Amino acid sequence: MLPPALHDFSGQRAELARIETALREERAAGAPPGLVTVSGPGGIGKTALAVQAAHRLAPVHPDGQLFAALAGASARPADPAAVLGRFLRALGVPATAVPDDPEERAALYRGLLAERRVLVVLDDAYDEDQVAPLMPAGGSCGVIVTGRVRLGGLGGARRIELREMSEEDGLAMLRAGTGDRLASVTGTEPADLVRLCARLPLALRIVGSLLVSRPHWRPADLVARLADEQHRLDALRYRDLEVRASFELSYEGLRPAARCLFRLLGLLEAPDFPLRAAAAAADTGLSEAQDLLDDLVDVHLLDIAGTRGGQVRYGFHDLIRAYARERAEAEESAEVREAAVVRVLGALLAVTDIADRDHMGQSMFHRDAPRWRPDRVEASLPPSVPPMRLLAAERAALVAGVRQAAQLGRDELCWELAVGAHTLFEAGRHYDDWQECYDTAMRLAGATGNLRGRARLLISMAGLLYTRRRYGPAEEANTEAMRLFEHIGDRRGHQEALSNAPFFLVPAGRLSAAVTTGSDAYELLLADGQTAAALHAYSQVGLAHLQAGRAEDAVEVFGGIVAGAREHGIRTLVARDLYWLGQAWLALGRPDRAEETFTELTPLTGDMGPSDPFYLAHARGCLRLARGEYGEARRRLLEALELARSLDDPMFETRALVDLLDVRLYDVRDHRDLRAAVDRAEHAVAVARGIHYPYLLAGVLEKAAVLREAAGEPVAARELAGEAAAVRARVG
Repeated sequence: MLPPALHDFSGQRAELARIETALREERAAGAPPGLVTVSGPGGIGKTALAVQAAHRLAPVHPDGQLFAALAGASARPADPAAVLGRFLRALGVPATAVPDDPEERAALYRGLLAERRVLVVLDDAYDEDQVAPLMPAGGSCGVIVTGRVRLGGLGGARRIELREMSEEDGLAMLRAGTGDRLASVTGTEPADLVRLCARLPLALRIVGSLLVSRPHWRPADLVARLADEQHRLDALRYRDLEVRASFELSYEGLRPAARCLFRLLGLLEAPDFPLRAAAAAADTGLSEAQDLLDDLVDVHLLDIAGTRGGQVRYGFHDLIRAYARERAEAEESAEVREAAVVRVLGALLAVTDIADRDHMGQSMFHRDAPRWRPDRVEASLPPSVPPMRLLAAERAALVAGVRQAAQLGRDELCWELAVGAHTLFEAGRHYDDWQECYDTAMRLAGATGNLRGRARLLISMAGLLYTRRRYGPAEEANTEAMRLFEHIGDRRGHQEALSNAPFFLVPAGRLSAAVTTGSDAYELLLADGQTAAALHAYSQVGLAHLQAGRAEDAVEVFGGIVAGAREHGIRTLVARDLYWLGQAWLALGRPDRAEETFTELTPLTGDMGPSDPFYLAHARGCLRLARGEYGEARRRLLEALELARSLDDPMFETRALVDLLDVRLYDVRDHRDLRAAVDRAEHAVAVARGIHYPYLLAGVLEKAAVLREAAGEPVAARELAGEAAAVRARVG
């Protein structure tokens, strides 16, 4: 009773092997039959795989192969009693001898198969109740059941879930199905067709049929048709083969609320999403949303995309997403569609609020874009996962959300999402995402005349430029933000820009101005209750003191910041300023106090982001250097250097190089390879010049001068020393 196997069957080799292994095993007569279930979305190739496996297994089931299409995805699934009637007649029972009672049919069926080696293939099952009467009783038989649902109630089954094909298998299937049509194609068209079909076997079979039946079509013509996302499903149709119809069977079988959620989730641009996004899309509770998601996952209209940030993520197959959007546009008004997207993005904004508060203790800027049910968003977050890790799981969703908010013309929503992602992008050094979000939101803010949004985005851009060590342009962006905030009378925004101002003065060597500006900002912000911003600004006062040689003042400032940050639970500032407090103790010649401080820093790693390992390795290297443990200092500082280069951070690299040069200078026992040390100094000078940081440049130049002198190059040494003195003179 088996249908013929496909001549161009490709891929799914591992799954095919698993079915064969399971159903070739010897089983005792009293054992249950061998059972394999194959589940997956429509068009994924369940039937083709089952039939292919059944043909291969025919030799070990010599008494017959039964096959039934159970039509589980249709509006009228097959009646098990009717299927039993067909099976009994196929097994030699005269039509007049087939019992009318379903239970008697099942008993006769099981009796006939008890001593036979028969393979039963039940294709497209609806549920376990439909399958149960069709199951043989003895271990001599094997059963393969396919379905869009997972049939978890069938005990003892080997379960296989099909996913889209690999690109390699997709190309093999396409070439096998088109004969010589693609033999002479040397461009990317075959790979493009596989990609546009989202590696779905049904779609690839349709594309192959179209190419064969329409010889006047070039592969490039079909690529162009499929590239039109709005009409892609229209193009994926050949006679009775249609991708849309395959999805429609699963969709129509859903209850109304699940169909509605399916439509609304298809509108999202994010590649995947958590439970709270589904709850926001449907504007319902978390438990109700979970039930609806489970309905969609059960029939493979949604996939489990993995777990990130301690939460399950859901995602669409590309063609199923296209179908979901198609249904949304056909069944929902534009107002309903936009409202659903805005709710989901509002839930994402609520997550950025939580992460921002956790990261810096408080947020300075007013937030006017709508948030969706902050209480439900809070309830959806796993309590043991740090908010910044939760936000990191939403990185792709944030970038997509900024784009989608811009497409909707929602300027407040757009810039707030872009700004809400700032902390994540800064900590993770996701420069490209940061730039894209800024550009997208700034274009919309400019087009709509949103001055406050422009000002807040300029602060974000100043942060990006600062993190990339472009201090001059960063200061210009921050100054323009201050001007805009002052123009529109936004005192809080102006204060935030003011809190950033000292950060651009220290790298420029304007240390006196940094102390004055940072102290003024500290007092102003503290009086206004902006503790986090005040401590943030004050850190640059400590750094200015440290670079000016006033280590005692630096210890006092950093010690106060650490105490204040601890009091207010601002872990990021505690971690960052413990590092600088330890450096200040080293500058005072107190490695004992520095070690105590760096020991406190160790358990806090993770609060500053990917740069944490650098800070820790550098701190340990500097401590070993101060103690004269030059071998261990070199090892730690080389580790810090590699970490700095992996972060593509020239300032971190310069710091590590400066201290490595100190190792060479202080370790009087090390007279090896002086030429290599001079070369390293030249590299350090080049890196330091590139970041325009006078304090670091002067230190590198001075050490390079000493090495040149030791190498017998007095002229070069004098030139470097003179340049260092000139740089020092500009620092004040």
